[in-house]
Amino acid sequence: MNPFQWIDCHVHTAYSSFDSQCPMEAYLSLIRTGAVQGIGFADHLHPQLEQLAQQYHTGITPFDGNAYCAQIAAAKAQGLDVHAGIEITYEADAHASIMARVAENSYDYLMGSVHSFGGFWVSRDYGHDIKPGWTLEWIINRYYDAIENVLEPRAIDMVAHIEVFSRFWPDDHPLMLSTQALRRARTERTARLCAESGKVIEVNTSGLFSPAKRTMPGVDFLKAYRAYGGERICLSSDAHDVRNLNQGFCQAAELLRSLGYRYLFYPWDKAHGVPLEPR
Repeated sequence: MNPFQWIDCHVHTAYSSFDSQCPMEAYLSLIRTGAVQGIGFADHLHPQLEQLAQQYHTGITPFDGNAYCAQIAAAKAQGLDVHAGIEITYEADAHASIMARVAENSYDYLMGSVHSFGGFWVSRDYGHDIKPGWTLEWIINRYYDAIENVLEPRAIDMVAHIEVFSRFWPDDHPLMLSTQALRRARTERTARLCAESGKVIEVNTSGLFSPAKRTMPGVDFLKAYRAYGGERICLSSDAHDVRNLNQGFCQAAELLRSLGYRYLFYPWDKAHGVPLEPR
């Protein structure tokens, strides 16, 4: 099976300066040589972090949307199949400032993600600082509440790495075992709302290479999403380097087919499915 028969919808370059150093040109060269058919770039735009950086002089530089979009436009003009997406850390109380920042440029798709809420970062490894109990349950409930907030803005086309809060925990981890009932209930509700939203839900394969060793979202969510009529999924590596492009796609595609999925839907073209059949 060829993992590059599908387009990766979540790829980071050096424009995500604080966590990727890979130049966009390194990815574009793979398309030019025919190794890759196309790429959906989705670099980070975190207006909240930019504001904090300005206030506290943390060294985080603002995202350069003009240069980013210009380089992708130039690649398109050369006939390359590339798409200008953006990954925004969405927090409902910062909606106005986020959307104002997004409106500065024209993007092919907007990806909403939850990395943090109230200053607490759930996409980082916090498991060593926490024990089973009400604090953990509060974190999980706040996380799913935040995901539901991402579904509200019509401008957001795609939801990123659902369940990222647990990527450092294998299924038999005490924090997973102690929250089974809560996670099951929140998964069921969120999967239903995602199906009703019509947004593309990414199956983020980077989780396969984390301690959790599962996609984000995992099997329970994907089963529930499909049961509620959800079809719009895509494959995303969350690559921060060319070595990670389309990583884990064959394994994830097999999982999705076993669950009854037959098509992928790219966020820049949500109306048309791409077959999941192996090639």
